[in-house]
Amino acid sequence: MTAAIRSLFARRKPAPPAEIDTEEETSIRPIEWSLVWKMIRMLRPYRAQYLLGLFVCYTHVSMDMLGPAFLGTITGLVGAYIGTPQTGQESWLAHLMRRVSGSLSPESLTQRGAIHALLILIGLWAIATIVSVIFQRWTILIMVRAGENVQYDYRVKMFAKLQELDMGFFDRTKLGRIISRCTSDVNSMREVNVWGVAHVLIQTSMMFFGAAMLASTDWRLFLSVAWLGPVLFYVNRYFLRKTARAWQIQREGFTRVSTNLAENITGMRVVMAFNRQDINVQQFNRLQVINTENNVANARLNGTYQPTLEFIRYAGRIILLAYGGYLIASGRLSLTGIVTSYLYWDVFMNPIVFLGNFYNTVMQAMAGSERVFSLLEQEPQVFDLPDAKPLPRISGEVTFENVTFGYKPDRAVLHDVSFTAKPGQLFALVGHTGSGKSSIISLISRFYQPQQGRVLVDGNDIRHATGDSLHKQTGLVLQVNYLFSGTVLDNIRYAKPEVTEAQVLEAARELGTYDTIMSLEKGVHTDVGERGANMSLGQRQLICFTRAYVADPRIFMLDEATSAVDTGTEMLVQQSLEKLTANRTTFVVAHRLSTIKKADCILVIDAGRIIERGRHDELVAQGGKYAHLYEQFTSHNE
Repeated sequence: MTAAIRSLFARRKPAPPAEIDTEEETSIRPIEWSLVWKMIRMLRPYRAQYLLGLFVCYTHVSMDMLGPAFLGTITGLVGAYIGTPQTGQESWLAHLMRRVSGSLSPESLTQRGAIHALLILIGLWAIATIVSVIFQRWTILIMVRAGENVQYDYRVKMFAKLQELDMGFFDRTKLGRIISRCTSDVNSMREVNVWGVAHVLIQTSMMFFGAAMLASTDWRLFLSVAWLGPVLFYVNRYFLRKTARAWQIQREGFTRVSTNLAENITGMRVVMAFNRQDINVQQFNRLQVINTENNVANARLNGTYQPTLEFIRYAGRIILLAYGGYLIASGRLSLTGIVTSYLYWDVFMNPIVFLGNFYNTVMQAMAGSERVFSLLEQEPQVFDLPDAKPLPRISGEVTFENVTFGYKPDRAVLHDVSFTAKPGQLFALVGHTGSGKSSIISLISRFYQPQQGRVLVDGNDIRHATGDSLHKQTGLVLQVNYLFSGTVLDNIRYAKPEVTEAQVLEAARELGTYDTIMSLEKGVHTDVGERGANMSLGQRQLICFTRAYVADPRIFMLDEATSAVDTGTEMLVQQSLEKLTANRTTFVVAHRLSTIKKADCILVIDAGRIIERGRHDELVAQGGKYAHLYEQFTSHNE
């Protein structure tokens, strides 16, 4: 037990990033002013609320800061009544009361007059406190409303940005990292968005007010602690530099934990199938240990910083009491003066200690904002050009002109690909895994842009067409038949939300999927579960076919989807495919011979190049690559 405690508090440097994930974050300085201005710009739409909140907050703080004046005046009143000599400058509150009511004049200090004056002071102090509390509540309501509006804007902007980014971003960025940016990183900015403006301005004002009032109360006591100002400056400068880096490492460590967690949950079937539970637990625990060490290192740094500020505060108090006591003993200072100075020293130091603690929140927000804005400032690689025009209703002709493409510019996966698909034709893409079949589908869908060459639809270069007008006329069924949480009806209407239930059922009848869908527990109102977990692979396939059919695309793409259908459902799938591909230009990454034989043109792709093209009988007669693949397929079935 002792060893565990000793190891917890042992001095360590913040842990480096885990070897499992090598993606690095940009290093930030203690205060990155470019990020500060970006955050301030996000506050601008609500500046009226923030200004009102500041006014109310200043009123609250002003009432609260009357406490030292009231306490000093009460001390002076009691001292004067019992006969203690009052030397030094009279407080502004005592002067005001004496001028207005005469309750603190020497001739009124009878027992009854002293009690009367004391009650007035206590009553005024109570009124000031009540006003302060009321305005404090209003401050909380106003500032929280403004800050939550800013948080809402961040989330809306981030989700909208994710919708416009190209597929390349999602290929490069891990799911857990994206989720972390949209959740924990945005949440880390909340306190700054709600209270940042108020805390910085109000606490800074209180600090200067405390210093000014301390100087006006007694300049000798002020000078006795003034030398602590440079000490505070250098202490803050030293610790704040270290805190910035510590918070960034801490946020990065947490993101790595989130990423690992998201990957394991998403791939839980694979984890269980390959018995990876123990290995994954060890991997996750290693990340958690690093994350814990980062948190402890940050807490240890803060655990030195805050006590240092408190030590300076207590040093100032001791100096004031010691020197003030000497001045009282020598008859050069009143008890009121030392009490008031002592309280105003706390008024000066409280904001420094508070801002020192709040700086941790600021650094957490800075680390989060750096990652949030890095996402918001991502520029999509696929976007509508300034001269892009909407496509009219297309007939479905697709042309590749000398297309070369790679997911990384220096590593091409397609080389000088050229072909033309006439409207209504069925093209089958055949080749080994990794040959480039799915890349052709992705380029037609404009998920990516080719490095060389052009992709034309009805003679229009799709780079000069609006993405919205293209995607409304294309349909895609992926190898992984993705369904969204909701009902079967919700998923079928995903591309066209305005379609009625009756139209969906009619489309299912036409496609031949009606019986399968209606055999579900609640028909089209059956909940599919998360990612379609409540559906079989065949049911998911047919729901996706129906979704594509309802969208009524002019160009339809089937990316290895038939490989997910069991033999018993193949007949229904083939019938549905015939309906779905009728009068539509269709591209199928095919694995089933029945689909390939019906193709108007088969493209045989190898290492990113079209090495053969033609109909099934023609390619078999040529005795080339396709004939060899066909021979392997038929011999395997036998």
